Amino acid sequence: MWDEVVGHEQNKEFLKSLLVGERFTPSLLFHGPAGIGKKMLARAFAKSFLCLGDSLTTDECTSCKAMNAGTHPDFIQVAQLAPDKELLMEQIKAMARQAAYAPTMSTHKVCIIDGADYMKAPAANSLLKLLEEPPPYWLFILIATDINKLLPTILSRVIQRQFKGLTVKEVSTILAAHEIENPEIVASLADGSPGKALAYAQADAVTWRERAFTLLENISTDSIMEFLGDQEWLEKPTTQEGLLLMEMVTLLLRDGLLCKDAVRCAYYNEDILLKIKACFAPWPSVHLEKALLWAGDSTRGIAAYSGAKGVIEGFAVKLNILRREK
Repeated sequence: MWDEVVGHEQNKEFLKSLLVGERFTPSLLFHGPAGIGKKMLARAFAKSFLCLGDSLTTDECTSCKAMNAGTHPDFIQVAQLAPDKELLMEQIKAMARQAAYAPTMSTHKVCIIDGADYMKAPAANSLLKLLEEPPPYWLFILIATDINKLLPTILSRVIQRQFKGLTVKEVSTILAAHEIENPEIVASLADGSPGKALAYAQADAVTWRERAFTLLENISTDSIMEFLGDQEWLEKPTTQEGLLLMEMVTLLLRDGLLCKDAVRCAYYNEDILLKIKACFAPWPSVHLEKALLWAGDSTRGIAAYSGAKGVIEGFAVKLNILRREK
């Protein structure tokens, strides 16, 4: 069931139980890392919950067709107006006004509140009033990445379902279906997030990883500025390219440190682990730790100031000085 959503089998089984017998309408909270399929499963479940036929097997009733067309009158989705922006109190109040109306096509209404952890106090309190006494024919599904940002009173009024990252194999399967090159490599970099993996593929993260590795391989050169000047990709990197480069630098440094400390775990760069071990063999662990801290600082600098070229050069020079210290 819900084969279009890869993984999350335990959560699928729980949701399937809500479709058996009389419709049960608890308020649900799906939480876990970004891009792993929470919203996709929520929408698939909403479609089954609103189905007027056999919700476990059919896709042909008027309700399912309306969901497929995006025109179902009993399905509402509240979401941020832009990434990382707060959910507004006006959006929650507009949803609350609709809660006064009975369903018109199905026997229930379903509302998905995406980015629920981006509500500030006024919006959260407005939602809380609705969750305290929900209409009997309404099902609310909250979706969040960081539940620590939600009010404890909201958490006490929902059934929480945790979503974990997918396996490399599962993410690879999704990428292969999208005809993505090097699906296993991209899946490993994405840490269990199909959404991140698809974004990586679109941004050519494998190429940016090669650039990041070349930078780290040559960081101890006597002429670091000459080396940087020879890198064509560093002439005018965009903010997003700069962030992606530093993200790849961070993953390489992290794997290098874990290799040096002989930690048994899943590595982001499993396919080039021998090269990573050779590259960082001369590095003391303390240098890798400092480099990781500086990479985080550089990432925040690029995000804040959009001067990717200068920040990357500053990171490289700083690390060069550290590595050449006697």
